[in-house]
Amino acid sequence: MITSFCVFVLILGVLCGFNINLPKKVEALKGSCVFIPCTFDIAQQDEKDRTDSAKRMWFKAGGSTAVFDYSSPNTGLLKGEIFGTATQKNCTTRFDNVDQSHHGSYDFRLEANGKLKHTSPHKPTLSIFPDQEVIEGSSVSLRCSTKIFCPSRPPSLTWSSSLIESVTGRQYQSQTDIISDLNFTVSHRHHRVTFTCTATHQLQKQITTQESLLLHVQYAPKNTSVRINPAGLVLEGRSVTLSCSSDANPAVNYTWYRDTERPLNPVQTGPNLTINNTDPTHSRRYYCTAENKHGTQNSSVLLDVQIQTHFCLRPVKPVKQHISNKQTTKQNSQNNLTNASHTVIRFGKNTVFINIVFKQPTIMNPHSPTHTHTHTHTHTHIYS
Repeated sequence: MITSFCVFVLILGVLCGFNINLPKKVEALKGSCVFIPCTFDIAQQDEKDRTDSAKRMWFKAGGSTAVFDYSSPNTGLLKGEIFGTATQKNCTTRFDNVDQSHHGSYDFRLEANGKLKHTSPHKPTLSIFPDQEVIEGSSVSLRCSTKIFCPSRPPSLTWSSSLIESVTGRQYQSQTDIISDLNFTVSHRHHRVTFTCTATHQLQKQITTQESLLLHVQYAPKNTSVRINPAGLVLEGRSVTLSCSSDANPAVNYTWYRDTERPLNPVQTGPNLTINNTDPTHSRRYYCTAENKHGTQNSSVLLDVQIQTHFCLRPVKPVKQHISNKQTTKQNSQNNLTNASHTVIRFGKNTVFINIVFKQPTIMNPHSPTHTHTHTHTHTHIYS
């Protein structure tokens, strides 16, 4: 099993003149040893304090007690050895018999004569007040703080968020820390927004560290809407699904109602209401209520089921009496009726029969004495 040691590349000091070279990360097998290559440099004015008696120690990030001290290498949480001497500017270290409990970030510290004290920066500390459920409309304060390593050049703190690129907090200084408070009234737009605080240290070179916080905001249902699926004309006999959606935290419960019932009684719960084999009796307004512990919101949709219209055209036998008396014949021969038809159109419970009788077309000379004039009429009957 691999145990990881995460170490800051640069270590800073209260005298503002300390630079260190470290790997960002080292890994080791459980039960084995790990080597951490390390060298440092300090400002010229501090060189007189850099003697072989200077203390070289390791601290776990955020801790105040050394986990390894080169002067007593077998008494701390970590056992091992620091190679070279302080005058050689060497801090290469070996830790022995590492295991999972040693996983984490570590800082190297150099001390001499009670004056020369150098240690590494930690990520800024980020917290939220009040430390409880954040509800839309309430006031929230995000606090970011970081240690001051160089009083003559204190660090600066800046804010950013995934919602707004740059936000400004109120910054002030205590005896040991720089603090920035970001105060605002939360809305549903702040839900799942990441706020990041970046600490910038101006030392021998600019060093930045940062910490982030994901904000969770609870709020009542918003933007509740209902849609019909499939979209478009709803025909009689088809299936249709009404779907309700809402933006809320925590998630909502959905309830469906029909406007034909007074008082309104729930028809179904859940985000979808499916109606199979629709008919005109399903044509009405449907309401969806989205509800969580912070409130409710309604939305509705009008379902209009269209009756399907059937057209049926079929031939029928000639019916001589359907021919109008206005028909005139200049010839005594019997009319040659050969075809007729009627069309059936259904509208709901009413059926319309349209009877059409027509004569077999005959091409004749209009100047011939045997020319025949035939008038064809359409008869319509409605049955309920």
